[in-house]
Amino acid sequence: MDEPGPRFAVSFARSVAVLALEADAQVAWLEKLGAAPSADELALEFDDGLRLAPIFVQRGWLNDTVMPALTRLDDQLGAMSGEPNADLWHVDALADRAEWDRVRTLARAALIRLA
Repeated sequence: MDEPGPRFAVSFARSVAVLALEADAQVAWLEKLGAAPSADELALEFDDGLRLAPIFVQRGWLNDTVMPALTRLDDQLGAMSGEPNADLWHVDALADRAEWDRVRTLARAALIRLA
């Protein structure tokens, strides 16, 4: 596999920005992708980029001070995973569930550090 270029870092930052959006904008994003009614894609895009974040930091595309905020966001998404939480991963949950409010808050905190 080729080493990720700066385009991957930009895509990762976009995934954090999408997690920070209000629920209606997240639903619109998922519909545009053709992923709705599942909300899984929100976390999958973030997870793909998070795996590459150490490379982004090493190359100077991300500041390492953002890593704790990204880890908190990842921890929240991880806590929402699994069979008992399947209902969280439907677009209807984006506007109604406190877990998604927490995701948006954490994503906004991370986004500030990405800027």
